[in-house]
Amino acid sequence: MPDIRIACIGRTGQAARALAGAASNDRTIELIQASSGDADLRDPESLAAFLDRATPQILINAGAYNFVDRAESELGEAMRVNADGPRALARLCRERGVGLIHMSTDCVFDGMKTAPYDETDPAIPRSAYGRSKLAGERAVAEEYPDALTVRVAWVFSEHGDNFVAKMIELAHRRPHLKVVSDQIGPPTYAPDIAAALLRAAREKADGAKDLAGLLHVVSSDAMDRASMAKAIMNESRAQGGPFAEIEPVTTAEFNAPAQRPLNARLSNATAVKRLGLTFTPFPDALKRSVSGVLARPA
Repeated sequence: MPDIRIACIGRTGQAARALAGAASNDRTIELIQASSGDADLRDPESLAAFLDRATPQILINAGAYNFVDRAESELGEAMRVNADGPRALARLCRERGVGLIHMSTDCVFDGMKTAPYDETDPAIPRSAYGRSKLAGERAVAEEYPDALTVRVAWVFSEHGDNFVAKMIELAHRRPHLKVVSDQIGPPTYAPDIAAALLRAAREKADGAKDLAGLLHVVSSDAMDRASMAKAIMNESRAQGGPFAEIEPVTTAEFNAPAQRPLNARLSNATAVKRLGLTFTPFPDALKRSVSGVLARPA
């Protein structure tokens, strides 16, 4: 029999898919997931209706506007989903006594620090997407001080739209790919994030008072994007998938619409100590992710 009832905004994203996978293997968890049609972050009434139907102990907000480059021309939409929606959700959860775990991103930082960012570092986003996510963090904190905001970075897995899937898709069409080599971050396996979210949810449901504010849930690994791309290509080739040569370029040369942090490393020290987290070694997580991506329907 389930001993914890968790609701999740989001079904198709990487964290949401990983949560579903973890819950399906644990009979003590009842997970109720909402698509955007069930609970639209742009529509507070739909959020309230979902909460009242689901009656969870904990709600995890894994929904977001994640189009980093498009946000430069769609800031209003990004703000509605990433800031106004979480504010409404935080208020609704507080009013109902539902614990809230909200998800955010490394893109709230400017990437100028040389060491990993910890939870006390000032957030100075460089992109419209980052500004919308920071506004969401602040809205949640204002509306519901007991809520927990979990920042993640460079998430990858077998599912969803992620860097592994993108590299393999491009390699099907091109023999040569340019990838930035001056952006460094912590490739983090989505099932590890799901495990952390569920552990935090259990503790909050049991009355833990110190799981509030900010927490960085990322792998201890760090590498640049071009090195990650090369590892993806080598693993894809080893599994009989497509392969492309990777040419390292600078972020300035790549010239994407949105600025990304050159340093996306986040310190996981607080999360590891507080929740006793462990992370899947990158080669193992990459092997599983590539296998899953290659198995997708053509």
